[in-house]
This record gives sequence, C-alpha cells and structure tokens, in this order.
Amino acid sequence: MVEDATLELTLIELISSRICHDLVGPVGAVNAGAELMGEDGVGDDEALALMRKSGLEAARRLQLFRLAFGRAGSSADTKAMREAACQTYAAEGKVTLDWPDLPIDPAHGRIVLNMVMLAREALPFGGTLSVTRDSGKVTVLGEGKRAALRPEIMNVLEKEVTADALDPRNVQAFFLRKLAKLGGGVLSVLQQDGNIALIYG
Repeated sequence: MVEDATLELTLIELISSRICHDLVGPVGAVNAGAELMGEDGVGDDEALALMRKSGLEAARRLQLFRLAFGRAGSSADTKAMREAACQTYAAEGKVTLDWPDLPIDPAHGRIVLNMVMLAREALPFGGTLSVTRDSGKVTVLGEGKRAALRPEIMNVLEKEVTADALDPRNVQAFFLRKLAKLGGGVLSVLQQDGNIALIYG
C-alpha cells in the first residue's frame, strides 16, 4: 500500500512537472510580449502578435495535456483528441499528423493520443506521424531523421520500474503503459532507422 501511494504521488508530481516544463516557453513569451509593449523601437502590434501567438500555443498545449492526462480524457471522444493533436502539431510546423477518422473504441482514445504524443517525442528533427488501424490493432508510425525513443523511455515501456526510475522525461511512457494495461491490450514498440511504430491491441 505504501509503495502504491508513493508511486501515485510520484506520478502526480512528475506529470505536473512535465506540463509546467512544456508551458514555460509559450507563457514566458506572452510575458515577454507584454514587456515589449511601449518600448522604443517595438510596435504594439508586433508585441500583441507575439502575445497572441504564444497564448494560442499555450492554450493548445493545455487542451492536449487535459485530454492526455486529465479526467477529461477518460470521457472525451476520439474526434476531440484527434482535433487537439492535429491543431497542436499543425501550429508547431515541424510534424505532419495523419490521423483519419478510424473506428477506435472510445475507451482507447486516450491510449492512442498518448501514443501519438510519445511518437512525436521520437522525432527531434520533425517528420510525419500517422495513425492506422488493422485487425483490431492501432499503430502510430513516426518517420523522420534519426527517429528514435530515448533509452530511458524504452526502459519504462519494456519493463516494470519503480517510482525511483521515473522523471519528467519518461513519466508519459510509464503512464501510457499503465493505460494500455488497464485497457486490456498489449503495447509494443518497433524501431528501425528512420521510423518508429507504437502498436496497441
């Protein structure tokens, strides 16, 4: 019981750290835009444009995190998750996401969303992400230069680990593995030069 409570607390702390880390950039840019307003040589329109762009980025990321990690993700339909991911990555401009309207069990939507987000992390130089479904299995394929999941993420995906092995960089992989187990399916990962596939079914 103590170990379970420790793990739950660690998960909360690390997911919170992960969310804060990813929001620091856009929120900081909003603040920078506010500071630029009124400064010599910087037009208010330019500062407002920076604030608007950064504010939208923060809002998109928050919605993505809400669906991936929050209680909303357990009841939202797959369409909402697909739209949130597509909007976030389209605005980012580094990754193209092809996630068609597939017959995915709503109970598994959050699993697929976390698979997409994890595959995005495997594309440091950008690339393409695609979601397909065949014979009851969902595959998220990431293709791009040096596509690969970091060793610490693979370690969490492939074997049971204790709370001590978790950090903000690999906590999503741990969360995904637990979601997959609760969903009653099996999660597997295949990596080759230039592509990575996460498969659930």
